[in-house]
Amino acid sequence: MEATGIYYEHFVWFLHERGYAVSVILPTKAKRYLQAIGNKSKNDKIDAKGLSRMGLEQKLPLWQPFSKNIYRLRLLTRQVEDFNNQRTVFLNQLHALNHSVFSVKEVEKNLKKMIKELERGISRINKSIEKLIMVDEKLRSKVQNILSIRGVGIKTIAVLLSETNGFETFESQGQLVS
Repeated sequence: MEATGIYYEHFVWFLHERGYAVSVILPTKAKRYLQAIGNKSKNDKIDAKGLSRMGLEQKLPLWQPFSKNIYRLRLLTRQVEDFNNQRTVFLNQLHALNHSVFSVKEVEKNLKKMIKELERGISRINKSIEKLIMVDEKLRSKVQNILSIRGVGIKTIAVLLSETNGFETFESQGQLVS
């Protein structure tokens, strides 16, 4: 199946728990394959036929589920990224407001309140990330190994681990670097 955001996850877990062998393909890989076999159109029926043909022709890696803690870590790291992005939006709005011809104190107050709340949320999430890493021996060991690299911090490591299933989705260093 094709990895489409989070929408494939329930189905892949459903199949995996029932013992089915499942491969999850990145959308770009599926698209390129369909183009390579001459498909110019795209719809669910064409995609399904193309993916099944791809599965028959190629030895695709089997999907391996994330551990619950890796999945939790991914949700936490993605939320902290979202909060940081929202904080940046509000900071930019506040900056623009402070340099505008007219200022509205109520708008300024609301922006400052939102920024402060997001900062609290970011702090709480970062603490949850550190706690999760500390209680999971496998995660803690990987983090400690990677922390030896100069300039790499826990936040970066948490994102790397959560988005790569603890590096399980890579067969070689070259794949990870790429």
